[in-house]
Amino acid sequence: MNISSNTCVDVIIPTYNGMPYLKETVESILEQDHKRLKLYIVDDGSEDNRLTEKFVKSIKDKRVHYIYQTNGGQAKARNKGINLSKSPLIAFCDADDLWRKNKISAQITALLRDNKLGMVYGGINVIDADNAFIRALKPQYRGQIFTELLSGNCIVGSASMVIVRRDVLEKVGLFREDFLVGEDWELWLRISRKYRIDYVDDILADLRSLDDGMQKNWKKMADGLMYMLPIMINELLLNPKEAKILTATCMWQVSHFYFFNGQRFMAWKYMTKCLIANPKYLTDNERVFSIITIYLSSRIANIASRAIRKLSFWVKT
Repeated sequence: MNISSNTCVDVIIPTYNGMPYLKETVESILEQDHKRLKLYIVDDGSEDNRLTEKFVKSIKDKRVHYIYQTNGGQAKARNKGINLSKSPLIAFCDADDLWRKNKISAQITALLRDNKLGMVYGGINVIDADNAFIRALKPQYRGQIFTELLSGNCIVGSASMVIVRRDVLEKVGLFREDFLVGEDWELWLRISRKYRIDYVDDILADLRSLDDGMQKNWKKMADGLMYMLPIMINELLLNPKEAKILTATCMWQVSHFYFFNGQRFMAWKYMTKCLIANPKYLTDNERVFSIITIYLSSRIANIASRAIRKLSFWVKT
């Protein structure tokens, strides 16, 4: 599918009770210097007294389209937007993130340099609920990055940051709707299996970090990763070495999710699984501190638990 600097781009925003951030997000998209775009806002069953619907339908810009679905999750909402849209290029944005004015045009320029590219991303600033700067994240990996992606989602900004060719999605498939977490990471892996990926070496968006996001629901995050791991190994046809890399990646994250959730023994259990899958983590200076922390905290928790049980027995007798 041929593209040019004037190719139309379909932008898909999944939203669930996305007000009050949605207005600012929409403005940042409609103010792009690349004017040929269509914006599909997929309302994922918001329970906000129709505030989302009323806001979107009040927008006079004819490029904006409102779609409603019963609550089914972000992946289902994004897929609905993809299926209803028609343009050769597709971009995604979460309902609380902001794009810089040159986001789309810079990414199209990158796509035009290499017709074998499947997807382009870029750098981001992480901001808080009040738009205050937290940190910057710059892209690092380009080209054939399947192996790098097995070690974690290295697509900076992930879904809010990418622009992807429609014909690529037609070949590799859409977002998995059964995944609670990581559905974007899993799709990038499928894309990187067949296509090169590039980035724009510039800050193209501001991504919001909120305390009430899915990222804070540690138990669901852990369960979601454990569900998706065997599916990904089978689906991606991983060889034994690749399967070990992906297993270690998931076990590492699961261990930390249990640790953040206060389940120290489970954190220790999955950290052990991680190190069995990839002992090289022990030689990674950036990981050693986390490994020691999880093992020590589990040991201390074990000692404290024994002491409490003994004390409880002594009090009863």
